[in-house]
Amino acid sequence: MEVFFDTEFTDMIGIVCDPALISIGLVSNDGKEFYAELSDTWSKDVCTHFVIEAVLPSLQGGECKMAEADCAERLKTWIEDFNEEVSLYSDAPNFDWPWVTQLFDKYGWPENLDRKCQRVSLFENDTVLIRYNNATQEFWRMNKSQGATSHHALWDAWCIQFAWRQVR
Repeated sequence: MEVFFDTEFTDMIGIVCDPALISIGLVSNDGKEFYAELSDTWSKDVCTHFVIEAVLPSLQGGECKMAEADCAERLKTWIEDFNEEVSLYSDAPNFDWPWVTQLFDKYGWPENLDRKCQRVSLFENDTVLIRYNNATQEFWRMNKSQGATSHHALWDAWCIQFAWRQVR
């Protein structure tokens, strides 16, 4: 099963302090989704200005908000419920994959998860890259009326999946 994912975190390079995971969103090929916002890993005072302006306003709160341990347990169960090998795909694995490994190294890996992140943003030529970029723009145009917003981990995961399907 191919599962596309994205994360949001406090700081990309540790300018303010060590980065911390804020949210994670995943969507599978068959349309199942997982979204969580962590309640115990970060605070607003350690977020960059960009994160405060672009990420925090799109957080949903409510049932999505949970402790890191709960997130890891729920995500592990969600992945294992596929009953087949799961591969995670990211458009920025250098930034997103470490959060997944940190969660599962700390709380236990799903039995059926491939421990190597697949990259969707390496293309054989510029034409495919342009098609991918055009598909991401099309996704945002098509879904704006439904509340799609960039830098929301679940919406970004849906965008990655959509664009990947357009270039495959």
